[in-house]
Amino acid sequence: MDHLSLWGKILSRMRKQLPLDVEHCSPIALRQIIQNIRTPSHILDRIAHIYSYDEETLRELVRCPQLSEITLAFIALTASDEMKSFISCTRALEIVLGDDGQSSSVGPRPGAAPKAVGKKRLNLIQQIQRMTTSQKIQLAMRGAKEARGLLIRESNKQVALAVLENPRITDGEIESFAKSTNLSEDVIRTIGMNPEWSKKNSVVHALVNNPKTPPGVAVPFVNRLSDKDLAMLEKNRNVSEAVRTAARGLLVKRKLHK
Repeated sequence: MDHLSLWGKILSRMRKQLPLDVEHCSPIALRQIIQNIRTPSHILDRIAHIYSYDEETLRELVRCPQLSEITLAFIALTASDEMKSFISCTRALEIVLGDDGQSSSVGPRPGAAPKAVGKKRLNLIQQIQRMTTSQKIQLAMRGAKEARGLLIRESNKQVALAVLENPRITDGEIESFAKSTNLSEDVIRTIGMNPEWSKKNSVVHALVNNPKTPPGVAVPFVNRLSDKDLAMLEKNRNVSEAVRTAARGLLVKRKLHK
């Protein structure tokens, strides 16, 4: 074998071993990769993650038959309403919350034609369980209420806290999270330290009565409670002794000044 042939063989082998840099591809090269039926699904998964804000690229991905179900669900749950409608029409996809068949916002719009028989139903809980940590974080920061309600309970602190950064989160959700005893202490502490959320009396009331709230967060809020609430808090055996003591002391102080 001559030198040119040898070098050609070596370079060909090196190209096969080098990872595909989809992040820095030209738009034309990226489209060719997506449209190539030989492109492995894990490459399409990477593209979906990197270009999650580029709906033109996402539309190309949705058309790929080799796109994995989990990535299709990820796109559907983080996409705009227009993209969700496109997915529903293109892949006959419906995301459901659980086995009871309660549907999320992915699917035909109100007034649309009846659902096609045999529509693919993706269980939201199962799909989230199969997502990578990175996908869960993106979904937490961009997903709808159903996804936020599930991801806030994730054991991974990064995922759970990412839900609180979602710009679509509502005051009602924050109050519900502040009451919950099933969330991590980090989530409760973050809510208590947020100046906007802690302005609301309903959130403060939820925090001081939540056993998961760290005393260092709960105690400063005690002085915002009414006498009736303080009396109830003093008798609440579920909260820490530091919070009960603070409530008792403030109640006595107020009575002395009357």
